[in-house]
Amino acid sequence: MVHWNISPHPIADVRDWSEAGRLELQPDFQRREVWAPSAKIMLIDSILRDIPLPKIFLAKTIKNGSVHRVVIDGQQRISAILGFLRGDFALDPPYTGPLAGKCFEDFDDDEIDRFLRYRIDFNEADNPTDREVRDVYMRVNKYTVPLTKQELRRADFPGDFLDVSEELSVAPFFEDAGVFTATDRRRYADAEYVSEILAALIDGVQDKKSGLDDFYIDLTEWPADARKSVVSRFRNALLDIEYIFDEIQGGLKSTRFRQKADFYSLFVAIDELKSEGLSLDGKDLSDLISDIRMLDFGIRPEADVDIFSEYAIKCVSQANSAASRRWRADFLKGILAGTYRGCPPRGEGIKLYYQIMDDCAQADSSGFCPPAEHECPECNALIGNIDKECVLGWGPNETTFQVSNAMWFHEECTTENEGWHIIRRPTETSDEQPDLL
Repeated sequence: MVHWNISPHPIADVRDWSEAGRLELQPDFQRREVWAPSAKIMLIDSILRDIPLPKIFLAKTIKNGSVHRVVIDGQQRISAILGFLRGDFALDPPYTGPLAGKCFEDFDDDEIDRFLRYRIDFNEADNPTDREVRDVYMRVNKYTVPLTKQELRRADFPGDFLDVSEELSVAPFFEDAGVFTATDRRRYADAEYVSEILAALIDGVQDKKSGLDDFYIDLTEWPADARKSVVSRFRNALLDIEYIFDEIQGGLKSTRFRQKADFYSLFVAIDELKSEGLSLDGKDLSDLISDIRMLDFGIRPEADVDIFSEYAIKCVSQANSAASRRWRADFLKGILAGTYRGCPPRGEGIKLYYQIMDDCAQADSSGFCPPAEHECPECNALIGNIDKECVLGWGPNETTFQVSNAMWFHEECTTENEGWHIIRRPTETSDEQPDLL
């Protein structure tokens, strides 16, 4: 059975082993070096702060009268330390200490001495067999729960952006909304999700798979005015979501909008409307609530209403891509605008309303929209089929313009009474309407 020694060594020893060619960092069972530059920098920060590192496992053998060591577990840490000693990287962000911007060669004598004296705890196996080394490597790694990306960010990117993300993730709203699970809370997925929303507020809809680390790095020190502005936008959008869903029995938790894909796009849509200076103050929410219920009930991959099916699929297939997130946000923004703006839809919003109403009319049993067969509000004659001679509109006294309170008109009837709010059916070649939501 292999014998283990617990032996602390200063960094100076590790450097000497490497320079003498008596330290093997990457035996064939080790994974390749995978640490990001920020992780290496923050490891050096821990050393400079004299924070203990986890133990490193080595196999020690005698070759040609000299002690040779093979790294069993700890390759990434030793590689980062040796790389810093070689001058491979400087103490750039996310490091924010007094040595910011310096390489090891820029340290003064006292700083060099303190760094090289830092002691690392090693578990060293005396002359183990190859099978014993591999067994230790398997045991050390097999029963370790890997850190999530967000748990790594907490270690690698301390700073303002992380602090704000964690603070906002525990807003009282989220306790009742059902957006986060207990596991999300334990593994910091709640803070990661909030940071994705913050990134969207700062620089538009982002792809989850790329770029989030850049916000943590770039906003390690977040200018106070910019930070306060984004936090204010976040909280104001959250207040509007709470206000809207308070009108629905069971609140947001009872709807599909508690799901992260839906909530992200809903949040972006509301923030963009509020950024136009729009508000729900004094607005009648009843028709908007009817539309939200319509979406909550109707959005399914198997829905008869094609555009509802398309939305549902974009919540599953590449749900966190920038393209899917942007499409869903535009869809929801078009619906919400009917109450936020208090005027008929325009541009792409007109296309959206016609697509929803046309799809509902063609569905076998949508049950969501005004029935296709009803009397024209102007001439009281039956509208039997929805075709290109029919247009959408709202009554003269309407102040909100949602799908739920829209009506079909005979187009020829709309010229006889100017009191109706009418939107003409867009054509593929028409450029009369601005291309805006």
